[in-house]
Amino acid sequence: MLTDKFQRQIKYLRLAVTDRCNLRCTYCMPEHMKFVQKDKLLSFEEMLRLVSLLAENGVEKVRITGGEPFVRKGLIHFLRELVKIEGIKEVAITTNGVLLDEYLDELEEIGIKNINLSLDATSKEKFFEITRRDDFDKVMQSLKLMVAKNFKVKVNMVVMEGKNTDEIIPLANFAKLYPIQVRFIEEMPFNGKGKKVSKSWNYIDIENELKKEFVDLKELDGSSTAKVYSSGQLKGSLGIIPAFTRTFCGTCDRLRITSLGELRNCLYSQKGMDLKSVIRSGSSDAEVIEKVKEHLLLKKASGFDEEKNHNKDLDSMSLIGG
Repeated sequence: MLTDKFQRQIKYLRLAVTDRCNLRCTYCMPEHMKFVQKDKLLSFEEMLRLVSLLAENGVEKVRITGGEPFVRKGLIHFLRELVKIEGIKEVAITTNGVLLDEYLDELEEIGIKNINLSLDATSKEKFFEITRRDDFDKVMQSLKLMVAKNFKVKVNMVVMEGKNTDEIIPLANFAKLYPIQVRFIEEMPFNGKGKKVSKSWNYIDIENELKKEFVDLKELDGSSTAKVYSSGQLKGSLGIIPAFTRTFCGTCDRLRITSLGELRNCLYSQKGMDLKSVIRSGSSDAEVIEKVKEHLLLKKASGFDEEKNHNKDLDSMSLIGG
């Protein structure tokens, strides 16, 4: 089994299949993002090999991220092979939903029903301001289709001071209409341009805002990344992810593989291990997994410890993998 020096067993992989995206969200990347050459990305065959090795060593869940996963050609074929890997109990996807509707039937057939949908506004105007693209209607169409097909949907909103704090309650009201979980994420400094983030809207502030509207809001037990809440007013539930405050680090059970094939122990790591070069050098399966175990021993106790020695701006979220 893969275990760090704090005796945390690694069961969860976040795998970025591309750095490219069809939106330009202000908190994720610059407007004029310089994308990497395709040959610098891991191939789908290389990804399948890595996931198979990790599954043999205890990884049970894989979440596919980007950039935007559905802009990479061949994704559906890759997913068909991914779900066949022995030991992988769940494959999930994080997407912006712009291209999603045309793939829902195939995802349903494959057996992938767990979708996280990024949505930071409830109006076309606000959506355009944040994403710099006019695709709100496409995203809403994908959301409604997922609900109709009984997908397990989580809608994620990044809370940004001066941008969309007035959208917290309107978005929370989606959980009145639909049996989904609406989650609010503290903004993180992964915009690729070194912009500092506001600390004035943390998980406590978000919770207080929700309690103004949902007076019976009750936090549910659990140790996941998100604080999850129920209310008699909701068909679904609400969640808050303290992504910048990082209250959940003590139970971290995940690894990340970036679109460039870099293995990272934490979202806040300044750099990781070049797993792509390890694979392309002709290393055996045993040698590859040994390198993973060696890197895992460098995993820090928390994201704050990972961040301490940074001497440069953090990468964009699209490059790391959301």
